[in-house]
Amino acid sequence: MRLSTKHANQQSVMLQDFTGGLNVSCTENLIADNELAEVINMEIDSNSKLLRTVQGTDTLYTTNEYTFKSAAFDILNSALILFTEDNKILATKDFSEVKEVGTLTGTGEVITAMWEDGLLIASGGKLQYAKGIEDVETIETSPEHCNGVYIRSGRVLVFDDTDQVLFSGVGDETNWTQDTNDPSSSLFAQIGYKVGGHIMGMVNMSKDILFIKSNGMVFRLENEYPDWRISELGRNIFCKGTASYCNMVNSVLIMSDISLQSIQTTQEYGDMKPTNIGSKVASKIANLPSNTKLRYVPPLNQVWCIGENGYVLVLDCNTNAFFQRQFNDVAVDVLSINNDVYVIKENAICKLNAGKFYDNDEPLIFKVRMKTRLANYEYLVKRITICVTPMNYEYTSNSHFDLGKIYIPLPSFVPSSYIYGNRRDIFDNNELITYRNNKNIYVPSTEKIKDGYDSVYDNETEISLMETIRRTTRVVYRTPNIRLGGSGMGESFILNYIYIDFVEV
Repeated sequence: MRLSTKHANQQSVMLQDFTGGLNVSCTENLIADNELAEVINMEIDSNSKLLRTVQGTDTLYTTNEYTFKSAAFDILNSALILFTEDNKILATKDFSEVKEVGTLTGTGEVITAMWEDGLLIASGGKLQYAKGIEDVETIETSPEHCNGVYIRSGRVLVFDDTDQVLFSGVGDETNWTQDTNDPSSSLFAQIGYKVGGHIMGMVNMSKDILFIKSNGMVFRLENEYPDWRISELGRNIFCKGTASYCNMVNSVLIMSDISLQSIQTTQEYGDMKPTNIGSKVASKIANLPSNTKLRYVPPLNQVWCIGENGYVLVLDCNTNAFFQRQFNDVAVDVLSINNDVYVIKENAICKLNAGKFYDNDEPLIFKVRMKTRLANYEYLVKRITICVTPMNYEYTSNSHFDLGKIYIPLPSFVPSSYIYGNRRDIFDNNELITYRNNKNIYVPSTEKIKDGYDSVYDNETEISLMETIRRTTRVVYRTPNIRLGGSGMGESFILNYIYIDFVEV
């Protein structure tokens, strides 16, 4: 049995898969069905592979005294190390006290590496050594200009403004004296002899080190001294800034002014050309500043490209698709501690919270726009169903989806007849006050207690699980195209599907 219809050529479309992510390389009608013409503060849920709003934040610490520019986590001492715009070094273990522990020796990009009892810090001056919340030690015997630091085979590697990489003595971060008769003493290697340019960064790739140069060349250091070998990996791989690269599991990402190059780890990757995975968002990459940081976030399996004014271009590593975040204030860095993700703001430290869609105690805004479908003549839209799973029960705005002049409020677990505690706008609110239709509003999924055999004592199973909520709207709407999108703020949800019945007339 099927539902009757007056039109023999009626079509139905279910929009559910958006794993293609953002595509701004062509017009809305030419993108793929699983791509998005616009998406802000939405991403792919790692479990269901459905589109969902991003995680909000809880503020753990705020300050008016300091302006942060980056951070690092000292895993050996369980301490968060913070670096400020005026080059101060701060440390904290539990955010109850943030202690000033030193001053950076340089003014460049801060690069850290785990070493023995703490973290080595390179900022463009002398190398420094941080050990938890103790005062930071300056290694006076280190080179004058340490722009980056890396650990390999018990040696500390640094580079300056030339094409040279300097190696410390084995197991000694203070030994930078070269002795040809002692293989364990300090060493140096020239990266790209006589090809010009200087080293911008070095990054781990499998068992080798990749060196990124300012002339667009990338070199690879294999094996150990004295059997090491330096070879050219590729050309025209330009790097936007001194922090615009990162290691991501089995690959390295390097961002240029208009592209994002991915170098994969394979048995033949020495002969392999890098692949541009950012062609669909080239205009977004071009708008990012020269000091863009690339940070891999393991708990989310994402790479964050941190821009200005709270904007972050996000690469989902599960799907190789791009999405966008927009914080309510300026984000300068992100790091992972165990399974938690910490966002460093200019004047605050925050932690992601999966059950919130707020940032800095203000609601986050989401926007999404799907592929536009064009008719030869006109479409007659007859029915639209929106199905979501709410992640919280905050009602702060007129969150909705729209198709032309059709305005469909986001399905809510609590109808708008509840006025007390409902913070939705009254002006321009199309929600019916008396609307309540259990058939269309929600399908509860609840753990049954009766006839259950599990112990109640110390049982952490939630009695009330997540609900699937849907709303079906019957309409009669003629339009030359089906252009579907949505926007709202403060309400966190997973978009299960959007179902549309229409006919071309």
